[in-house]
Amino acid sequence: MAKAPEPSPELRTEYSYEDFGRDFFEHAVTVERVEKAMANLTGNAVDFGPREAGPAGLATIQAEGSIREPSVTRREGELIEFALMIPIDLDLTVRLAAHDHRFDIQVRAHLKLTARAKQPLHIFIDIPSPTENDIDVEVNAQGLRASVLDVVADIEGELKHQVAKYVAKQIETPDIRRMRDIDVRKRLENNAPEQPAEDG
Repeated sequence: MAKAPEPSPELRTEYSYEDFGRDFFEHAVTVERVEKAMANLTGNAVDFGPREAGPAGLATIQAEGSIREPSVTRREGELIEFALMIPIDLDLTVRLAAHDHRFDIQVRAHLKLTARAKQPLHIFIDIPSPTENDIDVEVNAQGLRASVLDVVADIEGELKHQVAKYVAKQIETPDIRRMRDIDVRKRLENNAPEQPAEDG
């Protein structure tokens, strides 16, 4: 089926600058565009420790892993907001009484993104730094002794703290900052059609 021709500019419905601005934001900041910006996080290595942990510091912990592909969903509301979930797979080693105990941890960092208008003609994706309350930790604890489980339970808060610090640094890296700051005027000027040369 043939596509209907576009109406001439004179026949298009006119609407307010405010409504135009809202439509522009909705088109410029979509789930797909935010996912593309956050895709730069995928595969980044996570590594911290060894550090003392557990009751009286009797254990040491060391974790290493990587970020898996983040997911983005649109939040309902007046502001243009998104929920960002960053999954992280960690291999955690707990050394207790001269023995190493290794197990898998699935971590999910939950962040809120808000598209904000900034002068002059910028769209900035605001991402508050996560706290421990924004981090979920799931431990695969099958086969672990009770003494090791006590240590794991004790270090869960430390894991959340370390992951929150790590994610906060990641979203402020230069590459991610560039993706979060959209210079509308610069992009329009770069895409402007060339002007014909004047006759000498």
